[in-house]
Order: sequence, then structure tokens, then C-alpha cells
Amino acid sequence: MQTVIVVYSRSGRSLRIAERIAARSRARVCRIACPRYDGLSGYLRGWRDAWRGDLPEITLAPEIGAADLLILGGPVWAGRFAPPVRRLMREAERLPPVVGVFVTRDRIGSTLPLEADLEALAAAGPTPGEDLPLLTLARHRPSGLPIERAVERFLARLAPLMSRRKAPAILPVRMA
Repeated sequence: MQTVIVVYSRSGRSLRIAERIAARSRARVCRIACPRYDGLSGYLRGWRDAWRGDLPEITLAPEIGAADLLILGGPVWAGRFAPPVRRLMREAERLPPVVGVFVTRDRIGSTLPLEADLEALAAAGPTPGEDLPLLTLARHRPSGLPIERAVERFLARLAPLMSRRKAPAILPVRMA
């Protein structure tokens, strides 16, 4: 089965986690690009968009292509997935099933709105209604598992889903 990790990373933290997961799972990484959030003004625009629910235009590099499963990752802004990730999620019916999610955050504020995003993904997943494995990595980790161990546990939870028989063919996704 071909698994693709689709990640948005403004600072590079989420991308580093995606690369760690890819190295251990033989998945390939596909990046979400969103020039709207580049630079200092982009940082401020990103928080405003996250708060208001505005969704920007995005591109994928490389394209998702032929994939059986997705692992989705990115930062949490204003308690929800960053707007570029939510923009991709709007295309869920055109995407391969999402089998796992990882997020990076600063431990600031509530993540209750994130739960609604996860429920929407779980409803469209390979086993609808079943909770998606979630890996949450906060910037400040005073206690808890080291990142490498947390990634190993996340992949152990994904292993049964990633080893299932090949899913039906899915057309490649091209984002405008």
C-alpha cells in the first residue's frame, strides 16, 4: 500500500515530524504550500484566518498522485488545524482515506475546535466513526514521551490500517 503524508508547515516543525514518520514508514511526504502566510504579516494573517475560519488557496508539491492512504499533519492555530490543512480537508471526498493525524502546537489555548475537525476526518476515514490515531507534539514538553518514542507509538497504532489489503484505486488529486 502506498501511504502519503500530507503536511503544512510554516515554521518547519511539522515538516520535521512528517520526515521522521516517513523515514520509519516508507511513506512519501507531500507539502501543502500557502504563500499567503509567508513573512511577519503572513503570521498575523494566519491567526486571523484561523480565528475567522477563512480558507486560503493552496498548492501541493509534489501532488498526492496514486495513494491508498493519507497521514495528515500540521500546526494548530487558534485551537484548530491551520487554515491550509482545513482547506485540504474540504476536498476529503477526492482524497484517499486519512488513517492518522499529527499536530504541533504551543500549548496555548483550548483545542476543543480541533476535535470537530478530527470528527469530520474520522467520518470520511477507512473505518467511519472510528477514532483516528492522533499524535500531538507541543513545543514545550516538560514531561511525557520523547518525540522519537511518541512517533514510534503513533506508527504502531497506524500499522494495522497501513497493512490492510490494497484499497480501490483513487484518482490523483490536483489542487488548484
